Amino acid sequence: MSRLIRSFFVILISTTLVSGCAAPVIVAGGALAGAAVTDRRDASTIIDDRSIVLKIEEKIYTDDRIRRHIHVNVTSYNGVVLLSGEIPTMEMRKIIVNHAQHVAKVKKIYNETIIAPASDFKSRRQDTWITTKVKSALLSEKNINGLHFKVVTENQIVYLMGLVSRTEGDIAANAVRQVKGIKQIIKLFEYQDSNK
Repeated sequence: MSRLIRSFFVILISTTLVSGCAAPVIVAGGALAGAAVTDRRDASTIIDDRSIVLKIEEKIYTDDRIRRHIHVNVTSYNGVVLLSGEIPTMEMRKIIVNHAQHVAKVKKIYNETIIAPASDFKSRRQDTWITTKVKSALLSEKNINGLHFKVVTENQIVYLMGLVSRTEGDIAANAVRQVKGIKQIIKLFEYQDSNK
């Protein structure tokens, strides 16, 4: 186990034991260790990505100008941020992007939010089901490791993220095309063989 992961566990255990609850330590620690085994990001980047998401969400959902009117999901993978969801006005959209731009370690922002009323429960449930089917399709594809891909679905549009080769990205996209109910697939990969 790397020094960084050990340090994370120590901090997590210390913080949790003070509050008197050890169960989250086991779950969170196991999740981090499991992610570090299959993820192409190093442990510090995984932690940074989680921190980026929390910081952007805090900025957005504590801003009284916008928080009651929006439905925005924040995803970060290797410092690349995806903003998705619905926002009622262009002005609010600019505020959200501005919040994201001022968070440390953000390398790039894909603003895929749309000007529209917030989606309803039925739409979000459908997106969750699509994400489940997409992840299953990626895990079933023998020529790639499905765990190397981050999947986000918003309004039946599937966003694929990850550190992959161009061949892996193409295989993944082709596998996802077989899933029913998808309007569009958007690849937001960081290619490891970008010079090829």
